[in-house]
Amino acid sequence: MKRSLMATAAAVIALGATNALAQDITPQHVDETSRTTIDAFDIPGLAITVVTGDEVVFMDAYGVRDVRDPDTPVDTDTLLPFASISKAFTTTAIAMLVDEGKLDWDTPVREFIPEFEMSDPYITAQFSVRDLVTHRSGLPLGAGDLLVFPDAEPEVSDILAALRNIPPETSFRSEYAYDNLMYVIAGEVVSRIEEKPWAEVIDERIFTPLSMHSCEAVPSAAAASDNTVTQHSRAPGQAEAEPIDPRYIIGDNTSPAGGISCSIRDLSTWAQFWLNDGVGPDGERLISEAQHEELWTGVTPQSVSPLLEQLGDTHFSLYGLGWTLRDFNGQLLVGHSGGLLGASSYFGILPEEDLAVFVTSNVSTYGSTALALQLLGDASAPDAGSDWVGTLHGVYQRMQETAVSDSGDGEQQDVAIEPLRDLAAYAGTYVDPWYGPVSIEIRDDSLFIDMSRSEALDAALVPVAPDRFVARWPDRSLNADAYVDFVAEEGVVTEMTMEPVSETTDFSFDFEDLHFTKQP
Repeated sequence: MKRSLMATAAAVIALGATNALAQDITPQHVDETSRTTIDAFDIPGLAITVVTGDEVVFMDAYGVRDVRDPDTPVDTDTLLPFASISKAFTTTAIAMLVDEGKLDWDTPVREFIPEFEMSDPYITAQFSVRDLVTHRSGLPLGAGDLLVFPDAEPEVSDILAALRNIPPETSFRSEYAYDNLMYVIAGEVVSRIEEKPWAEVIDERIFTPLSMHSCEAVPSAAAASDNTVTQHSRAPGQAEAEPIDPRYIIGDNTSPAGGISCSIRDLSTWAQFWLNDGVGPDGERLISEAQHEELWTGVTPQSVSPLLEQLGDTHFSLYGLGWTLRDFNGQLLVGHSGGLLGASSYFGILPEEDLAVFVTSNVSTYGSTALALQLLGDASAPDAGSDWVGTLHGVYQRMQETAVSDSGDGEQQDVAIEPLRDLAAYAGTYVDPWYGPVSIEIRDDSLFIDMSRSEALDAALVPVAPDRFVARWPDRSLNADAYVDFVAEEGVVTEMTMEPVSETTDFSFDFEDLHFTKQP
């Protein structure tokens, strides 16, 4: 495999790729499409690489690391978080252990974590390592993510304690529902087998042999680096991106689900590693051909979005072991998106065309996905003329309009009514079996909710219907306002439930899965 050194940190690499496809995706075309995407989505900072198995076709970085400092450009050595694309690092580490005979994908989780427990004894006994990483647990979408988002930092023991108390939404292994907490447990499996922290395993088994020296699997360490991005977001309707609250950086213990940061230079190596079937730049094979195939074998059927049907001629989609696999313009597309509060990314591979695209950015938008799919679409169906950037920008704009309408900050203001009961009737401590306690208090003659696990989710409650209040969280960029509903029996408040106000709220704010009982 050939390599090229860059003259400057942000230089474009164009090495005259050997196949016809890469010649179609010219450096000029990638650069122009990148700049168009950055302008459309108003992205502060972005990095992109396009590679074949042998060569880096294009690599560049744009914009700034932090909008408050225009003199800090993103370069090709800048660390960018790429969220759930990290899941493939966790499954790759597991594949290595499978190659070594230390476990099998279908080994029950309890063989490594005896205290692992689901709500049903049968599911507990049958739950395998493969189940941890394929989103088929039967739990609701984003189950338990409020243990992590926006600013909670649970211990693995907290997550294990919660899982047994989250009721399933579907039968075991029957449907796809994205789940981050199971990947934290998958990381714990790796840690217990190797008898060291998951981050050390990733460093020793992946970063070091692939010479991905910039990469950091501990989010707090990445955030403290001298050359790292600041994550940015916008409140609904807000024009300028702003740095997120530092508390929203994903916690170190939840990194196996989405906490790795790397430079785009090292992500070029990672992309080529997959195009070369699990062989590193020095020719060392890190995973067997059998495990490479296993990781890229679909397990859980997913629905196909109308956009993929329309623009990608996609008919099926499956989730494999840390990867999504689908048909895309008549070819196999292996990939994954990644999103955190203040960052977004997309990694897509066309194995039959020997092409991969990795895009990372330091803002929450659809921009990274739009850019990657535009280039992958241009490569796989150059005559189709699919406009991923324009279409996804339109979707993003419409979602922003809906979010503004639902936010209570636009034309539709909250209209407070007289509460149905004395405020003291609502006040007290409420406990959900998996989330824990929440406090409803009276402050300044109004109700106030304190979500206990999160400092950001504390807000006054505005009565908007009988026994219904709305919580407008102080940080408007969260776009996660919630309705709080109380249930009374014979005039006495006994329970409390919650649900997101807006359909545009990220699924990780899984308020709808909470069912609180008021404590005596």
